[in-house]
Amino acid sequence: MDEKKTKKKRRPRDPEARMTFTEHLGELRSRIIYSGIALVVSFVLCYCLKGVIFECVAGPLRDQEGVEWLTLTPIEAFLVQLKLAAYAGVALALPFIVYQLCAFVFPGLRANERRAAMILLTGGTVLVIAGVAVAYFGTLPLVLPYIMKMAPPDVLTRLGMKDTVSLLIKFYVGFAAAFQFPMVVLVLVYMDLLSPATLRAYRRFAVVGIAALSALFTPPDPISMIMMALPLVFLYELSIWMSYLVARRRDKARARAAVKKPRGKRADPAPSRSAASQRAESTAQAKKESAVDSQEGGD
Repeated sequence: MDEKKTKKKRRPRDPEARMTFTEHLGELRSRIIYSGIALVVSFVLCYCLKGVIFECVAGPLRDQEGVEWLTLTPIEAFLVQLKLAAYAGVALALPFIVYQLCAFVFPGLRANERRAAMILLTGGTVLVIAGVAVAYFGTLPLVLPYIMKMAPPDVLTRLGMKDTVSLLIKFYVGFAAAFQFPMVVLVLVYMDLLSPATLRAYRRFAVVGIAALSALFTPPDPISMIMMALPLVFLYELSIWMSYLVARRRDKARARAAVKKPRGKRADPAPSRSAASQRAESTAQAKKESAVDSQEGGD
C-alpha cells in the first residue's frame, strides 16, 4: 500500500508581525555581508578589465592629435588603474547594494512611502545615466579640445595620467549630480518648501544664467553653446512640469484627508452657545440663592 507523503504547509505570513531588535541586527548583518561580497567581486572583475575601463574614461580625449599621457612616478599608472577599478566596482555593485538597503528598510514603510521611494530611486538612476551620457558624448568632446587649444603655441601639451583621470571623473560626477535637480525640486515641492509658481517666476533668470555658463565653458560658436545649454534648460522645464504634478497630488491628498471622517467612536458634540449660557445663568442663580440663605441664617 503506497503511503502518501504529507507536506508541511507553510504558515501564512502575518503582516502585523514584528521583528525583535536582535533579529533586526541579524538581518542587517546579512545585508552588509552580501553587499561586501558584491563589492569584492565587482572590484576583482573591474580590475581584470582595467585597461578597457581606462580607455572608456579617457574616451573624450581619444581623438586628440599630438597628446601624450605622462606618468611622474613608477607606480602612478598602477595606482590610477587601481582607483578606476575601485570606482567602477562601486558603480557596478551599487544596484545590488541599493536592493539590499531597500529590502531592509521597505518592510517598515507604508505603501505610499515605498511608492515615493521607488519613484525617487528610478528617476535618480535614469538622470544619473543621462548626465554621464551628456558629459561623455556631448560636453567634454567639445569643451576639452577648446580649452587645450588656448595654450600658447610653444607649449607642449602632456597629460598627467593621475590629474587628468581625476578631472574627467569630477566632470562625470558633477554632471550626474547636476541632473538630480528635478528630484531635488520634487522633494522640496512635496515638503511645501518650494512652489511651481516660484520656479516659473525665476525661469528667465535661470535661462540667462545657463546661457552665460554655457558661453563661458564652450568654444565661441553657437552650436557648442546650444549643445551644452539645451540639456540644462530642459531639466529646468522638466522640474517645473513635474512640480505641478507633485503639487496637485499633494493638494488632493490633503483635501481627502480633511474630508475623511475619523474612524471609531465619535466624540460628544460640544454644547451649543445657548445651552452653555443657560447653564452659566443657572449656576449664578444658585450661588445667589445660597448667599441669601446664608444671610438669613446669620440674622
